[in-house]
Amino acid sequence: MNPQNQPVQVNNPLNVMQSSERNIFEVKRHPFGMIGIYLAAAVMLVVLALIVFAVLPTVFADNSAQVTSLGAIVFLIVLIMTAVFLAISHKVYWGNRWILTSDSLTQILQVSLFDKQSSQLSLANLEDVTAIQNGILAHMFNFGSLKAETAGERSKFVFAFCPNPTYYAQQILNAREQFEQHQYEGGVQPVAPNPSPQAQYAAPNPVQQ
Repeated sequence: MNPQNQPVQVNNPLNVMQSSERNIFEVKRHPFGMIGIYLAAAVMLVVLALIVFAVLPTVFADNSAQVTSLGAIVFLIVLIMTAVFLAISHKVYWGNRWILTSDSLTQILQVSLFDKQSSQLSLANLEDVTAIQNGILAHMFNFGSLKAETAGERSKFVFAFCPNPTYYAQQILNAREQFEQHQYEGGVQPVAPNPSPQAQYAAPNPVQQ
């Protein structure tokens, strides 16, 4: 990890750096999320190869040469399609990342090959960060999910397959504390949220003497 006193070079499409703003980290997904896709593709290719080159020539012994040739063509087509699928999955998976600066949190969400969504959350609006690790594999390989929440509504900032989520949650919370301290020292007082109408009407009446 880069120390916080050293600049971190990141590709942030939404960030307009202020004079005092600095990059803290850029985190991409844990490799574990791609293992299932790689294993499924490998198993499919192995099973198809066994069927094409071992089972079918035995079943169609009279035309084993023709069956093998036709099966080889089918296997080659499936192999090419699988390679293309894995290449697209690789790009989409690794296109997802979170970028934290001293002022904001940016989420880069790669939905598909040609669909990328970028969202930014000011640390002034950040209410809480939750690190979630469910299951044995998540603890063994140290990955999980990060959720950033705002005071007003449930946030759409959710980062799945985050490596070491507890560490990055602490980094975000520390950045928020430093941001609030900087705002306070700069003379900007945090504004208390207005009470809801329900809370106003529910307030008890003063006791009459």
